[in-house]
Amino acid sequence: MSRRNQFNGICHDILGTFVSRYNDHDGYWSLGQYVALLERLGESQLQLTLRDATEAPDNRVIAASEKYYRGAVLRMMEANSMPQVWLANAIIKVSIVAPAKVACEIEIVSDLGRTYRSERTITVRPHDPVIELRRTDRFGPSNQKGR
Repeated sequence: MSRRNQFNGICHDILGTFVSRYNDHDGYWSLGQYVALLERLGESQLQLTLRDATEAPDNRVIAASEKYYRGAVLRMMEANSMPQVWLANAIIKVSIVAPAKVACEIEIVSDLGRTYRSERTITVRPHDPVIELRRTDRFGPSNQKGR
């Protein structure tokens, strides 16, 4: 029998793949691309909406990530025999907290209003295609295909 507290494990697992070096978009680490985007915009935080997307984001990396992680949450719920109606809201936040330090947080809200979250702070530099090598294999969640 499934229980809503399984959202704790889903938060942990989703965030683990989100900060992973295998989370890439077009062959480059997605997290580095988010930091580069934040620096270009002069912002310190971005948010990915995983429940119901209200509008398409300006950036294709964010749009691809929202789509992938929305599906990942739903796939994990299905694997745990959790009905989709239990998911009221889900977001992932990326915040620059210091030079080369980023805090990533996932928050899932159940239909009963309880919030489940997981957070990690990691070292990441902005994406720079001049000094980075592009990934060419299709390994893990690479390229966010959802398989």
